[in-house]
Amino acid sequence: RRVMGNGPFVVFKRFVCVSKMTDRQKVSITFDDDNHIRVLEADKFKEVQAMGSECSAFIDKIGIFNDTVRTLVTILDTQAQKIETEKLRAIGQRNRVDGEAENRKKKQQELQALINEKKSELERFSLHHESLMKVEAEQKVLIEKLTNNEA
Repeated sequence: RRVMGNGPFVVFKRFVCVSKMTDRQKVSITFDDDNHIRVLEADKFKEVQAMGSECSAFIDKIGIFNDTVRTLVTILDTQAQKIETEKLRAIGQRNRVDGEAENRKKKQQELQALINEKKSELERFSLHHESLMKVEAEQKVLIEKLTNNEA
C-alpha cells in the first residue's frame, strides 16, 4: 500500500483508487492489466466496449438498411415510370377506341344516307318503269287497234 499525492488517495497495487470528492459523488480510478489508468471499473469498461461494438454493428446494419432502402426507392421509381408509361398508352388506346366508335357512328350515318338515297332512286326508277310499262301497254293496244283496222 502506498499513498499518492495530497489527499485521501489509497493505491492498491492492482487496481483500485477511490477518492471522496463530496458525499454524493465518488470517483473510481482503476488500472488495467497494461497499467493504463481507467476511470471505469473493469466490468463496466467491458460493458462499454461491448456496447461500442454493438453500436458499430448497429451502424453497419443501418448502412445496409439505407442501401436496401435506396435500392427499393430506385426500383419503385422505375416501376412508377413504367406505370406512367402504361397509363399514357392506355389513355391513348382509350382515345383511339372512342375515336373508332365515333368513326363507326359517322360511317354508319354515311351508309344510312347512301341507303336512303338509293331507296329514293329505286322508288323513282320503279315509278318511271311503271309509267314506261303503261306507255308500252297503251302503244301495244294502239298497234293492235291499228292492225285490226287495216285488216
